[in-house]
Amino acid sequence: MDEYHELYIRTQYDGRDLMCVEEIYYYDEEGDEQTCRKATSACIGITTCADQGEDLWSWMRKQVELHLKDAGIAYQNLYFEDERGNR
Repeated sequence: MDEYHELYIRTQYDGRDLMCVEEIYYYDEEGDEQTCRKATSACIGITTCADQGEDLWSWMRKQVELHLKDAGIAYQNLYFEDERGNR
C-alpha cells in the first residue's frame, strides 16, 4: 500500500459545464511538487457538473477518496487546490 501524509488535487474547469480531476500531487522532503502518478491514474476519470453548488466539493472529495482507497493509496490529509475553503 502506498502512503502519503498530504495529497493535493488539481482540478480543471472547462469554463462551461464540467469539473474534473486533472492531477494529484504531493510535496517531497525538499518541498518540491511531485506528481503522484498512481493516484492521478486512479482519479483522472472523475468528472462532474461544475454547477452543483455546495455539493460540488463534497461529491468530488468522496469520489477521490473512493478511487484512492480502491487503488490502495492511503493518506492523512487530502486537499483540493480549487476548493476555496469548502471542506
